[in-house]
Amino acid sequence: MLTRIASIAFCWLFVATATSGQSQASDSQTLRDILGELRAIHEDLRVSETTQLLIAELQMQQAVVNRATEDTDNARTKLNDIHRDQKQIAAELERAEDQFDKAPSPDQRNAITQDIERHNSNLAGLKRAERDWNTTTQDMQQRLQNAQDKLATIEAELNGVIDRLGPRQKNTVAK
Repeated sequence: MLTRIASIAFCWLFVATATSGQSQASDSQTLRDILGELRAIHEDLRVSETTQLLIAELQMQQAVVNRATEDTDNARTKLNDIHRDQKQIAAELERAEDQFDKAPSPDQRNAITQDIERHNSNLAGLKRAERDWNTTTQDMQQRLQNAQDKLATIEAELNGVIDRLGPRQKNTVAK
Protein backbone atom coordinates (compact mmCIF):
# COMPACT_ATOMS: atom_id res chain seq x y z
CA MET A 1 0.00 0.00 0.00
CA LEU A 2 2.87 2.28 0.72
CA THR A 3 4.22 1.71 -2.76
CA ARG A 4 0.85 2.47 -4.18
CA ILE A 5 0.67 5.77 -2.26
CA ALA A 6 4.22 6.56 -3.26
CA SER A 7 3.48 5.88 -6.93
CA ILE A 8 0.32 8.03 -6.80
CA ALA A 9 2.27 10.82 -5.11
CA PHE A 10 5.03 10.48 -7.70
CA CYS A 11 2.51 10.67 -10.56
CA TRP A 12 0.84 13.65 -8.92
CA LEU A 13 4.20 15.38 -8.54
CA PHE A 14 5.06 14.61 -12.17
CA VAL A 15 1.73 16.00 -13.46
CA ALA A 16 2.01 19.09 -11.22
CA THR A 17 5.56 19.79 -12.43
CA ALA A 18 4.61 19.38 -16.08
CA THR A 19 1.55 21.60 -15.64
CA SER A 20 3.60 24.17 -13.75
CA GLY A 21 6.12 24.30 -16.60
CA GLN A 22 3.37 24.85 -19.14
CA SER A 23 1.82 27.54 -16.97
CA GLN A 24 5.13 29.37 -16.63
CA ALA A 25 5.71 29.19 -20.39
CA SER A 26 2.17 30.43 -21.01
CA ASP A 27 2.62 33.25 -18.45
CA SER A 28 5.94 34.22 -20.03
CA GLN A 29 4.35 34.37 -23.49
CA THR A 30 1.46 36.43 -22.12
CA LEU A 31 3.90 38.86 -20.51
CA ARG A 32 5.80 39.17 -23.82
CA ASP A 33 2.53 39.85 -25.64
CA ILE A 34 1.56 42.49 -23.06
CA LEU A 35 5.01 44.08 -23.36
CA GLY A 36 4.66 44.13 -27.14
CA GLU A 37 1.26 45.79 -26.86
CA LEU A 38 2.64 48.39 -24.42
CA ARG A 39 5.47 49.14 -26.83
CA ALA A 40 2.97 49.50 -29.68
CA ILE A 41 0.80 51.81 -27.58
CA HIS A 42 3.86 53.86 -26.65
CA GLU A 43 4.86 54.12 -30.33
CA ASP A 44 1.31 55.07 -31.31
CA LEU A 45 1.31 57.78 -28.66
CA ARG A 46 4.70 59.07 -29.80
CA VAL A 47 3.58 59.10 -33.44
CA SER A 48 0.31 60.76 -32.46
CA GLU A 49 2.15 63.52 -30.60
CA THR A 50 4.57 63.94 -33.52
CA THR A 51 1.66 64.09 -35.94
CA GLN A 52 -0.13 66.70 -33.84
CA LEU A 53 3.01 68.83 -33.66
CA LEU A 54 3.58 68.54 -37.40
CA ILE A 55 -0.04 69.47 -38.12
CA ALA A 56 0.24 72.53 -35.87
CA GLU A 57 3.53 73.48 -37.55
CA LEU A 58 1.94 72.90 -40.95
CA GLN A 59 -0.94 75.22 -40.09
CA MET A 60 1.40 77.94 -38.85
CA GLN A 61 3.60 77.63 -41.93
CA GLN A 62 0.55 77.74 -44.20
CA ALA A 63 -0.35 81.06 -42.56
CA VAL A 64 3.20 82.29 -43.28
CA VAL A 65 2.83 81.19 -46.92
CA ASN A 66 -0.54 82.92 -47.18
CA ARG A 67 0.87 86.15 -45.79
CA ALA A 68 3.93 85.97 -48.07
CA THR A 69 1.64 85.36 -51.05
CA GLU A 70 -0.46 88.36 -50.10
CA ASP A 71 2.63 90.56 -49.66
CA THR A 72 4.02 89.41 -53.02
CA ASP A 73 0.71 90.08 -54.74
CA ASN A 74 0.52 93.54 -53.15
CA ALA A 75 4.06 94.35 -54.31
CA ARG A 76 3.25 93.20 -57.86
CA THR A 77 0.06 95.27 -57.82
CA LYS A 78 2.00 98.35 -56.69
CA LEU A 79 4.58 97.74 -59.42
CA ASN A 80 1.80 97.40 -62.02
CA ASP A 81 0.25 100.64 -60.74
CA ILE A 82 3.59 102.39 -61.18
CA HIS A 83 3.90 101.06 -64.74
CA ARG A 84 0.36 102.27 -65.51
CA ASP A 85 1.19 105.71 -64.05
CA GLN A 86 4.41 105.86 -66.11
CA LYS A 87 2.48 105.17 -69.32
CA GLN A 88 -0.10 107.79 -68.42
CA ILE A 89 2.52 110.44 -67.63
CA ALA A 90 4.50 109.54 -70.77
CA ALA A 91 1.32 110.07 -72.84
CA GLU A 92 0.69 113.41 -71.09
CA LEU A 93 4.33 114.41 -71.72
CA GLU A 94 3.98 113.56 -75.40
CA ARG A 95 0.79 115.66 -75.65
CA ALA A 96 2.51 118.55 -73.87
CA GLU A 97 5.47 118.38 -76.25
CA ASP A 98 3.07 118.38 -79.24
CA GLN A 99 1.26 121.40 -77.77
CA PHE A 100 4.58 123.18 -77.21
CA ASP A 101 5.34 123.04 -80.92
CA LYS A 102 1.85 124.42 -81.72
CA ALA A 103 1.72 127.11 -79.03
CA PRO A 104 1.30 130.55 -80.59
CA SER A 105 2.43 132.73 -77.66
CA PRO A 106 5.47 132.76 -75.37
CA ASP A 107 3.22 132.65 -72.28
CA GLN A 108 1.60 129.42 -73.46
CA ARG A 109 5.05 128.01 -74.25
CA ASN A 110 6.24 128.86 -70.71
CA ALA A 111 3.18 127.13 -69.19
CA ILE A 112 3.70 124.09 -71.39
CA THR A 113 7.42 124.06 -70.54
CA GLN A 114 6.50 123.95 -66.84
CA ASP A 115 4.09 121.06 -67.55
CA ILE A 116 6.86 119.22 -69.41
CA GLU A 117 9.28 119.73 -66.51
CA ARG A 118 6.64 118.52 -64.03
CA HIS A 119 5.96 115.42 -66.14
CA ASN A 120 9.69 114.70 -66.45
CA SER A 121 10.07 115.10 -62.69
CA ASN A 122 7.10 112.79 -62.09
CA LEU A 123 8.58 110.22 -64.48
CA ALA A 124 11.92 110.36 -62.66
CA GLY A 125 10.13 109.82 -59.32
CA LEU A 126 8.22 106.89 -60.77
CA LYS A 127 11.47 105.37 -62.09
CA ARG A 128 12.92 105.51 -58.55
CA ALA A 129 9.72 104.01 -57.12
CA GLU A 130 9.84 101.32 -59.83
CA ARG A 131 13.39 100.35 -58.82
CA ASP A 132 12.40 100.24 -55.15
CA TRP A 133 9.27 98.17 -55.82
CA ASN A 134 11.20 95.84 -58.13
CA THR A 135 13.56 95.16 -55.23
CA THR A 136 10.66 94.77 -52.81
CA THR A 137 8.85 92.42 -55.20
CA GLN A 138 11.97 90.27 -55.60
CA ASP A 139 12.40 90.15 -51.82
CA MET A 140 8.75 89.18 -51.38
CA GLN A 141 9.06 86.47 -54.05
CA GLN A 142 12.14 85.06 -52.33
CA ARG A 143 10.37 85.13 -48.96
CA LEU A 144 7.40 83.35 -50.52
CA GLN A 145 9.65 80.71 -52.09
CA ASN A 146 11.40 80.09 -48.75
CA ALA A 147 8.05 79.76 -46.97
CA GLN A 148 6.77 77.36 -49.63
CA ASP A 149 9.94 75.27 -49.39
CA LYS A 150 9.57 75.03 -45.61
CA LEU A 151 5.90 74.09 -46.02
CA ALA A 152 6.88 71.33 -48.46
CA THR A 153 9.44 70.03 -45.94
CA ILE A 154 6.81 69.88 -43.19
CA GLU A 155 4.37 68.15 -45.54
CA ALA A 156 7.06 65.58 -46.41
CA GLU A 157 7.71 64.92 -42.71
CA LEU A 158 3.99 64.52 -42.07
CA ASN A 159 3.67 62.16 -45.03
CA GLY A 160 6.59 60.15 -43.64
CA VAL A 161 4.84 59.79 -40.30
CA ILE A 162 1.63 58.77 -42.05
CA ASP A 163 3.53 56.22 -44.15
CA ARG A 164 5.05 54.76 -40.98
CA LEU A 165 1.57 54.41 -39.53
CA GLY A 166 0.20 52.66 -42.59
CA PRO A 167 2.08 49.30 -42.50
CA ARG A 168 1.63 48.81 -38.76
CA GLN A 169 -2.07 49.48 -38.96
CA LYS A 170 -2.24 46.81 -41.67
CA ASN A 171 -0.34 44.41 -39.38
CA THR A 172 -2.64 45.21 -36.48
CA VAL A 173 -5.70 44.63 -38.63
CA ALA A 174 -4.25 41.33 -39.91
CA LYS A 175 -3.84 39.98 -36.34
